[in-house]
Amino acid sequence: MNGPDRRCAVLGDPISHSLSPLLHRSAYAALGLDGWRYDRVRMDADGLADFIHGLDPSWSGLSLTMPLKSAVGPLGGFSDHWSRTLGVANTAVFGQGGPANGLSLYNTDVEGIVAALLEAADRCRADENPDDLAALLEAAGQGRQDQLPDQPYGGARALVIGNGNTAESAFCALKVLGIERVDLLARNPKHCDHMLDLASRLDLPEPTVTAMDQVEAAEKALIGARIVVSTLPSGAADPLADLLNTADDDGRMGLVLLDVVYDPRPTPLMKAFCRRPGARAMSGERMLLYQAVRQVALMTDRPLAAVPVTAMDQALREA
Repeated sequence: MNGPDRRCAVLGDPISHSLSPLLHRSAYAALGLDGWRYDRVRMDADGLADFIHGLDPSWSGLSLTMPLKSAVGPLGGFSDHWSRTLGVANTAVFGQGGPANGLSLYNTDVEGIVAALLEAADRCRADENPDDLAALLEAAGQGRQDQLPDQPYGGARALVIGNGNTAESAFCALKVLGIERVDLLARNPKHCDHMLDLASRLDLPEPTVTAMDQVEAAEKALIGARIVVSTLPSGAADPLADLLNTADDDGRMGLVLLDVVYDPRPTPLMKAFCRRPGARAMSGERMLLYQAVRQVALMTDRPLAAVPVTAMDQALREA
């Protein structure tokens, strides 16, 4: 299916490790979009506005990673539930004719985290019925907890490591999954007021905030949570892996870890977490897969159920 040349890209810094081009290009190939390109562009927050304003009408959309998810806000309009809730976007979609005709902003990270954690609980598969997967992602993307297929984590306590934009999305995802309490482990607890405010807006109990360098308290927080989501960059959580490797396992260690890092894979934290039989650890590539589904739909103007998730997943696993 030959069509007009169209361009998309993932922007951020660092960016060379990104698997987004692999996912989007595999989707374009499966959809027969021969004239479409998807590239990596190293970009900091200071250069974002000039870059977007300089794009020509062939551009359809952008994926945004660190440090651009907040910086893009003033350049467009928040257009879905979670981007409006958080004021943070990982997706920018241009109107017909390119950036000159408007910039719509979306946050697909929340549904990516929800689907990855449901996959860990064997409640979600990339190769399941496209309509069912689309319905799950749509429900998560709109915060419709009651429309998820079930709540395997309902009533559990969770721990989020980090306090950046992805940590905010993790709080929202855990709320959608029916978690009763989400606590926080941070490198600098003094910078967590926005997370406390978010918990209040989500009608979650005020989180207990623990500093990563408070060894005994950090160990207690890690072992006492059933679900752990680490949103730290590569290498930053390695001291926690050392902590788990030397901790006494009294049977309370959490059952599921999502580490948003996917380079290296598995991370030291994933290896340490899985030393307990029955524990599951998901790397960031699973979140990346599911958050890319609606990105592809938005940028190519296809229905969510038409996005070739199986092809994207196969390309990811082969890579």
